[in-house]
Amino acid sequence: MALRGSSENQLDEKNRIRVPSKFTEVFRKEYKDEQLYFVIYVEGRISLMAESVLNARLKPFEDIPPDDIEAMDSFSKISETIECAGIDGQGRVTIPKNLRAAVKIDKDVILVGLGNYLEIWAKEVRQESVGGLSIREAISKASESARANRK
Repeated sequence: MALRGSSENQLDEKNRIRVPSKFTEVFRKEYKDEQLYFVIYVEGRISLMAESVLNARLKPFEDIPPDDIEAMDSFSKISETIECAGIDGQGRVTIPKNLRAAVKIDKDVILVGLGNYLEIWAKEVRQESVGGLSIREAISKASESARANRK
């Protein structure tokens, strides 16, 4: 099972969004009782992921020499955005104010499943970023990136 698809949502008066059951079921079945975390791992969107996924994503940073100031600053910047997340019994999760502000979430959001984590975007930001991208362009760009990473 993987987190796939998308869903539009809105923040409620308590700054919560409802995570659809198609996503909460995957978190429950695949990641059992793991803590969930928010992190801004890619600019412009918040990632919601299980602890094991977060740890795997952060693993490369463990080998940064302390005297590599630029890399350490990058790791510090990502780390400061890590916040615990908890989905309540009704499938709602509260997005912290600092993260909402960083990715310009005001009201409307889009959740996108990317296999082992979710992205949470401000609807307007997503429209500006990928809204005009055709499927053909998306496949082409993804293929180019995959080929470059294999080299």
